[in-house]
Amino acid sequence: MSRLILVRHAMPALDARIASAQWQLSPEGESAARALRGLLPTDADVVSSPETKAAQTVSLATGSASIVTDARFAEVCRPGEPFDADVRARRLAWIERRPDERHTGWETSAEAAARFEDGVRAHATGERPLVIGTHGMVLTAWLLSRGIVDPAEAGAYWSNLAFPDVVTVDCG
Repeated sequence: MSRLILVRHAMPALDARIASAQWQLSPEGESAARALRGLLPTDADVVSSPETKAAQTVSLATGSASIVTDARFAEVCRPGEPFDADVRARRLAWIERRPDERHTGWETSAEAAARFEDGVRAHATGERPLVIGTHGMVLTAWLLSRGIVDPAEAGAYWSNLAFPDVVTVDCG
């Protein structure tokens, strides 16, 4: 694999009544995901987080109805995280490696990055590019672990990721 293309999911339709892993893309998110189609290689292997919004994003972006999923590309495990006004600040603190009582029970940055790396190694087996549908926090944790994003810039990097976004990593 010469290139790894990380696709941060498009904007979902937020619904506090259901788990975020089941959120569908919003109509705007669907349009934005379709707009990625010309940006992604047509000869790539494609895999996604099993979370609905990520799988929908890469399906629409690649035009493929059949997407392989792998839980190693899922978002950071955050059991019990409330859906409240503090969500962005709480997640930013995690990205910036400033955990506190709000992050009790959460997967650490190192754990999330190691899981993601295991997934990359499992799927990056050929010469073709690999497209991975994923999420902003875990994507940033992995980039930090690889030295691609500077820890001092992690918060700004994560905050500036769009819905959707494409990050290309040269591996050759």
